[in-house]
Amino acid sequence: MTLTLSQVTPELVTRAADGDRRALEDIARALERPLFNVARKMLLDPQDAEDAAQEALVRIITHLGQYRAEARFSTWAWRVAVRRILDFREQRAAAARLTFDGFRADLHEGLAADAPERAEDAVLHRQIKNLCSRALLHCLDGDHRIAYILGDILELPSQEAAEILEIEPAALRKRLSRARAQLGDFLGRYCGMVNPAAPCACHRRVDRALALGRVRRDAAPPATLEPEPELVTLRAQIHALKEAERVSAYYRSDPDLPSRRDFVATVRSLVATSTRSRTKEPS
Repeated sequence: MTLTLSQVTPELVTRAADGDRRALEDIARALERPLFNVARKMLLDPQDAEDAAQEALVRIITHLGQYRAEARFSTWAWRVAVRRILDFREQRAAAARLTFDGFRADLHEGLAADAPERAEDAVLHRQIKNLCSRALLHCLDGDHRIAYILGDILELPSQEAAEILEIEPAALRKRLSRARAQLGDFLGRYCGMVNPAAPCACHRRVDRALALGRVRRDAAPPATLEPEPELVTLRAQIHALKEAERVSAYYRSDPDLPSRRDFVATVRSLVATSTRSRTKEPS
């Protein structure tokens, strides 16, 4: 059974740091899914997300001996990973890649107000929603984006999220408040998933998304780790919530995606290389 990140114990970390391959693989398996999905939210390009997640995993695995059990392993691992993801490729994750004004203009240009919501397009609707939610996160700069991911999407306590980001809890709460306000204002004004009276709905974006190649009718839906609800069902669930809860529910509904890359194979290769170098006879 694959462990979750919260189930990794200091004893398991000690065994892994001492060279126990099974313990190393157990920790790598616990890390690969959450690392990839956070990197996927921080970086627009899936290849960049895979590269950043793999580099973060390698950084954690090769520094296990530095873990002192003064904090939970998950907190320590997230601190290492987030630092690496934020530093990825010349601050690519730290910049705001899009703007709210640009996003608003794109929505207005792409809306087909009279488009019907057809059941046969349900997969396209869900893909558009997931693309839109990720892109909107990139209207935030890296500091506010990662604060929102940790605080509202992963629902970490503010003390733990602040420790991961190595800032004061008050600073974390301020960043989180700003991110919530910006996302909430935009989604409340324009997104029908959050506000039933808003002008934008995923089925009204289908023609534009198809024309731009953002989605394709013949494309297989992305593999997800959990079944995705129909968008009509999800929209009804979000509308039933209090207004203040809708934006976080909108983002938590995004699916976790498995990486196409086997990060644990990288760890195995790393361990094998390290073992060979330690046992090689001097010439």
